[in-house]
Amino acid sequence: MIATGGDILTIDRMVAQVSQVPAIAGQPTNLFVRERIDATDLAECGGRMPAGRVVLMVHGGFWPSEVAFDLDYPAPPNEPSYSWMEALARAGFDVFAMDMTGYGRSSRPLMDDPGNLAPEQQALLIPKTLAAARDPGHPFKLVTSDSEAADIDRVVEMIRELREVEKVSLIGWSGGGIRTGTYTVRHPEKVNRLVIWSSSNYADDGRDEPPSTVPEPGYPVQFQDRATGEGVRWRENIRRPGQVAAGVMDAIWCQTLLSDPVGAQWGPGGLRGPGRTYWGWNARAAGSIAVPTLVMAGEYDRLMTSNRDLYAALGAEHKAFIAIDGGSHFMAWEKQRRVLHAASISWLGGATVEGRPGGSFHADYEGVIAPNEI
Repeated sequence: MIATGGDILTIDRMVAQVSQVPAIAGQPTNLFVRERIDATDLAECGGRMPAGRVVLMVHGGFWPSEVAFDLDYPAPPNEPSYSWMEALARAGFDVFAMDMTGYGRSSRPLMDDPGNLAPEQQALLIPKTLAAARDPGHPFKLVTSDSEAADIDRVVEMIRELREVEKVSLIGWSGGGIRTGTYTVRHPEKVNRLVIWSSSNYADDGRDEPPSTVPEPGYPVQFQDRATGEGVRWRENIRRPGQVAAGVMDAIWCQTLLSDPVGAQWGPGGLRGPGRTYWGWNARAAGSIAVPTLVMAGEYDRLMTSNRDLYAALGAEHKAFIAIDGGSHFMAWEKQRRVLHAASISWLGGATVEGRPGGSFHADYEGVIAPNEI
């Protein structure tokens, strides 16, 4: 499907995948991919993009790519778009974003059964969706580091062939940070530059190998309602005037429910995600990354410390870290999204922050980025 928004095209695709999810290994699935590109750029390049101008964005837990990176909400005059994808496209990049298995419009195996939730999450669905809690039909977590790397690789290969490029730059938010980071460790030859905003699941001493049993015992589905996703995880970290504009949260929740019509009908209404088993995101792995890498985190993000540790452990000669004032884990929908947009455009275009090839930086609440004092 192709749609126009001014001079920026929106192209939606379903990419066929042979799943590596343990419960359905070898079965056909689909991965949803959205592309945003300037219509003139596409016409002039004839489908073949210049090296270094192709980007894939990978979301985190629960919120799919359309909501995370391409939010459809009008920004006030003189403020940046709420779509990070659009900002990159207007800067001359060909931008793709994917839904991982278990999210958004991609395949969601074993996830339509509310009995596959943990008991405490089943309780949220009683009595509307479930009469009583019950044992899961599949008592194992769903996706793994291996299956998610395979999903990303399938989409990267599609993009490389479509746009005739050897390498693709990656942007990962939260769970997308571990996904893009561990993918870069596995396939450095396919990655041009890497931008990680607030990676989850990083620890210097994290495990290298999968657990002894895969799939790992647990639950294949997770559920997050608005009271948790917005009320607990986000609102508690809104601490500055103007940090979040009026109406944004309602727009996000509306588009969130549209992205998951099944989860929207469960209990109070919410968003489903897969149970995950991760490994390989630690100091050893980070030390093996040689591609230019930018790491960012907000002042009110509990993952600030672990992302500083990640930056310190990176082996890349060109690496940078930006601590952003007045930003939370959901900064892409806040005032300081302007820093995410500007910094990522600079890094993806030339591997620099404020003209410097790396180092530690600070962004104030006016969006001004400056090097930290030595």
